[in-house]
Amino acid sequence: MEDKYYQVILKKYQNKESDVGGLFQAILSIGDEVGLEKALGYLERCVIEKRLAWLDDSLDKIEKTGNDVEDGYRIFYEKYLGISVPKDGEVVDKTDKKMVMRWWNYCPVLEGCKKFGLDTRVVCKKAYHKPVQVFLSRINPKLKFDRNYDSIRPYTSYCEEIITLEE
Repeated sequence: MEDKYYQVILKKYQNKESDVGGLFQAILSIGDEVGLEKALGYLERCVIEKRLAWLDDSLDKIEKTGNDVEDGYRIFYEKYLGISVPKDGEVVDKTDKKMVMRWWNYCPVLEGCKKFGLDTRVVCKKAYHKPVQVFLSRINPKLKFDRNYDSIRPYTSYCEEIITLEE
C-alpha cells in the first residue's frame, strides 16, 4: 500500500509545474489515510530523487569556484532552482564558512500551502529540508543546510536559509 501512495504523489509531483493544487490535494488525501507526516515523507522522497538525478546529470558540467559555501549556494539556488540575488532575495551574511539568504521569490510550495491551509513550517520541514541537505552533501559532505522556521513565509516577508561549512 505504501508504494501505491508513493506512486500517486510521485505522479502529482512530476506534474506540479502545471498542477501544484493536484499535488497538495493528493498529499491531503493520503494524509487523511496515513497521516500528514507520512504523506509528506513520500513527497520528500520524490524531491530527493529528482534533485539527485539532476546532480547526477549536471554536477560534473558546473565549474566550481573553490569556495564550498559559494559553490553550494550557486549550484543549488542559481543553477538548480533558478533564483538569484537581488531579483529573488538577498544575502544578509557571508563568510567563507557561512552564507545566510533571505528569499522572496515565487514559491509553488508557499502558494499550495496558502491555498490548502497548510503550515509552511511543517511542509517545508517535513518535505523540503532534507532534500536540500542531501543536495548540498553531494557537493561537499561538510556543507550543512538550515532554515530559520521563525522567519518563513507567510509569517514573515521572506524565507531565511543558511548554508554552513562544518569543520
